[in-house]
Amino acid sequence: MKEFSTPQLADASGHRNATGLLMDRYRTSPEHIAFEVRAGHDAITDPWRQVTTGQFVDEVRALAKGFIAAGLQPGEALAIMSPTRYEWALADMAAWFAGAVVVPIYETSAAPQVTAILADAEVRLAIAGTAEHALLLEQGFAQAGIRALGIWTMDARPGADLADLVLRGAGVSDNDVEERRLLADLDAVATIVYTSGTTAAPKGALITHGNFVGQVLNVAAAYTGVVREDGNTIIFLPMAHVLARGLQLICLANGMRIAHLSDPGTSCPPSAS
Repeated sequence: MKEFSTPQLADASGHRNATGLLMDRYRTSPEHIAFEVRAGHDAITDPWRQVTTGQFVDEVRALAKGFIAAGLQPGEALAIMSPTRYEWALADMAAWFAGAVVVPIYETSAAPQVTAILADAEVRLAIAGTAEHALLLEQGFAQAGIRALGIWTMDARPGADLADLVLRGAGVSDNDVEERRLLADLDAVATIVYTSGTTAAPKGALITHGNFVGQVLNVAAAYTGVVREDGNTIIFLPMAHVLARGLQLICLANGMRIAHLSDPGTSCPPSAS
């Protein structure tokens, strides 16, 4: 078998972990618009709101405090099961800020697949898009024999949504989060991505923080004509797919504005028109 390789265009060794890609951007351009987010659930009539890099970091830090307050320990796994949306990005980065490993689950996964992934990755806490996803995760934890720390939804659900989780973390300090954020190094596992196209039970691929950082820096260096601060993109691929998350990190690190669409047939934000 022939092997092919190309020289690296950028060195990842200057970064502690993948969260540094966001924090570097935060330090230089906190007021830059990072996201455009649908203000409600109506894909036709609801307006879009803008989220700056600074606002995103604040929201990420607040949710990370919630994860810590809920009992999630460094290196433990957190599952996310939801359609593509802004809150997916928020939970993903907040998990890293809390020192956790992210386990994406496709929103279309059948109950046996959900159970198999939760058991294999030894997931401790889960974030669901909707109440229906939360029910699947609850059943999966029960089938896997896991006593989970809890399941919270992105959709509003009194006492069990992301807003509630943020309230739980009110007593956790910024310093506590910063200590957690810096625990992982480039060799640490950032995410376990389970294959959707293989036979039998889904198989987990371990992807490190170094894998993400190297991808982001080298793609940006190779495609300077596309990856630029005044650019914008729409992410409609499933966020459970690592390509979508890699693209998101590339945009976050380089100032490209991001909008999420779970259905590419719905209307786009004004900046993409």
